[in-house]
Amino acid sequence: MHPSTFDRKSALIFLCSIFLSLPLSELSAQDAFEEGLSHYQQRAAQADSFRANPGHINKALEAFERAMDENNKPQEAASYLLQAYYFKGMYVGLSEKDQKDIYNKGRSLGEQMIERFPKSVPIKFWYGANLGRWADVHGFVKSATSGIAGKLREACKQIIELDPKYQGGGGYRILAQVHFYSPNIPFLMGWPSDDRALELIEKAMAIAPEHPTNRMLYAQILLEFDRDEDAKKQLQYILEVEPRPTHLVEDRYVKHRSHQLLKEHF
Repeated sequence: MHPSTFDRKSALIFLCSIFLSLPLSELSAQDAFEEGLSHYQQRAAQADSFRANPGHINKALEAFERAMDENNKPQEAASYLLQAYYFKGMYVGLSEKDQKDIYNKGRSLGEQMIERFPKSVPIKFWYGANLGRWADVHGFVKSATSGIAGKLREACKQIIELDPKYQGGGGYRILAQVHFYSPNIPFLMGWPSDDRALELIEKAMAIAPEHPTNRMLYAQILLEFDRDEDAKKQLQYILEVEPRPTHLVEDRYVKHRSHQLLKEHF
């Protein structure tokens, strides 16, 4: 036998022995994370405009939860699991009760994972996104009086400190939403401010002016300041731009909301 042929066969046998010696739990967990990622990336498949078919996102949730249970890539799996919770609650047409259930899961997981990975910007951001939706479905007054708005505000400040450019100025964007939508309750929660919301969304716009959600929130806040023509330009821009291939459902929803705002105000 030629020596090089022997060497190649020996190397192949050696590699196979290493692969077979890995614990089955490690292999299955690795597969679970990759499976979840694959399904998450296909979340827009068979979507009806901004209403997603739940098939892929449900499979993504199951796979990421499995990866978390097996402690494989826990930080990455946690951030994607939070994203999947947010997407399912927002885009598959759940009832209000089911939305509350899914955002409760996102809130609980986020609080646990922030303690475990205190420097993870993706975990903080998607925890904040779930908290924001929790506040929306439970009501912003309840959010304010239960301390959720304060937790969301603190999470956003940490995101801005760690990575102000994450998700197109996402820390600024969510914090602008907190100021804009939270009620100003004297002696309890006197910090929400429309002026501060405008400052924050302008910072997000400076980072990522092409981000559809930055533009839509900017338009909504401009309307509050009676800057109607400026707001109209932002909304028209959104309608003219094609949805991002990686965020088809999300961007279609922003287009839908922008169209509604134009009809309501113009």
